[in-house]
Order: sequence, then structure tokens, then C-alpha cells
Amino acid sequence: MERRTPLAVWLTGLALGLYTLVSMAPLVWLVLSSIKSRADLFTTPPVFVFTPDWSGYQGVFGIGEAASRASSIGVLDALLNSIVVSGLGTGLAVLLGTLAGYACSRFAFPGKGDFMFFALSTRMIPAVAVLVFYHLMFSRLGLADTRLGMILVTTFINLGLATWIMKGFFDGVPREVEAIAAVNGYTRAHAFLRFVLPMCKGGIAATAGFCFIFAWNEFAFNAILATRNAQTLPNKISAAMGATGLEWTQICAAGVVLIVPVVVFFWLIRRHLLMGMTFGVLGKS
Repeated sequence: MERRTPLAVWLTGLALGLYTLVSMAPLVWLVLSSIKSRADLFTTPPVFVFTPDWSGYQGVFGIGEAASRASSIGVLDALLNSIVVSGLGTGLAVLLGTLAGYACSRFAFPGKGDFMFFALSTRMIPAVAVLVFYHLMFSRLGLADTRLGMILVTTFINLGLATWIMKGFFDGVPREVEAIAAVNGYTRAHAFLRFVLPMCKGGIAATAGFCFIFAWNEFAFNAILATRNAQTLPNKISAAMGATGLEWTQICAAGVVLIVPVVVFFWLIRRHLLMGMTFGVLGKS
């Protein structure tokens, strides 16, 4: 391998440092804004040395003195709804997408190409084009403004994506794995559970990561189908309005709270995520 000169290494490090700085700047600004007072938040030029003010987080969680104010937005219910809806919706989408992806990877059946195109096309349809029909259907079924209804919507949204991603990972697993397992007396179901599925743990983690992001950030469907009981955190933040207008310190604090579960989720699957991102390339090389 050709050795890089010290100048090239230095320039590469500088470029990566600048990229990291630019990428992290909005997050750092959000965190700093969440612990500023209202006066410090709108000071021009911006101040970077200030006394932390935790009233934004108190208003977000409805604790302390801020809980008694009319401007307290309180997001605990919406945060719980987001965790339940995103967690269960992602789990169902990954489970069903894994089974559908394996079936499409290993079996030939009439209409397979059409089915795969239909599964992918669910990601192409703008949400606004089907919102009215979802609203009418869920209203008649009694699923409007319920966690169960939002879990089903989240599953439908991510199922096609999960199917396509998992099919690609299963395509990278040699068919000889099942053949060898069959020679040793394993059924196809046992071979799938004991050999094929463990080989695709990285793919499952990557699929779960993508589905969780889409489910956690879902806004349009929740804004129409869930107005009170099943309202999730993104919609709760967008509707934050206090007695003096938009409570920007609380909105910034709620934005930090919105980011934390995603960071925790990806930290939990970090060991399998890199393997999942490179599995398809390594399997075809």
C-alpha cells in the first residue's frame, strides 16, 4: 500500500475536523440554547458564557416551578407515546419484513417482481395523498387517536423498506447454508432460525435503525390521525405555544429530549450496525 505523506494526513485530519465541526454545530447550538434564559437566548451577538437556566427542561417535563406556569408544554405523555409507537412499530416492521425478505430471497412465486415493486412503491407515495383515506378508515374502525392505530400506521410505512433491505441481506447468504443444514436433518425453519438469521444480525440491526428513525420522526400521519391521546413528541413540540407565544427555550429543551432516545438506540445496536452496513458488499466480493 502506498504510504501517505504527513501533509496528506494533516489535510485529511483537517477536513474531517471541519466536517465534524459543521455537522455538530447545530446540535451544540441546540443544547446551549436549551439551558439559556429567554434574555440570553435572544441576545445579539450570541453569548457563549452564561449562567445555565434549567427552566426549559422543567417546563418540558412539568416539574419544579415551571410546572405551575401556563407556558409549561409538558411532553411526558407524548414522549411515552413516541417510545411505544416507534418501538412496537419498528419491531413489527422488522419482524414481518425479515420474513417477507427471506421468502422473496429464497422462493420463486407468481407475481414476485410485482410484489417487490409494490413494497418499494409504498415509500414513494406522498403521505398527503393517502391521509384522508387513512383518517376515514381509522375513524370507522375506532383506531383514530389511539396508540394501536399509530403502531399499525408505523408498521405499514416501514414494512416495504424493511422487506427490501432484508431481502438484500438474505441474498448475500449462500443457499448452501440451508442445503448443508438439510443434509444434517434440519428443517428449513430450523435452518433459518439457527444459521441464516444469526448471519444477518447486522442487517437486522441496520434495518431496525432505519425504521426507528422514520417512525420516531413521523409527523404527517400523527398530526392528522392523533390529535390528543396518541400525539407523539414531534407533533407536541410543533404545537408548543405558551402565554407569551412560542416558548423557544422549552422547544430547544424538547428538541434535545427528542434526540436522546435515537442516540441511545443506535448506541445499543452499534456492535452490529457496521457489520450490517458492509455485509452486502462483503458478501458479493
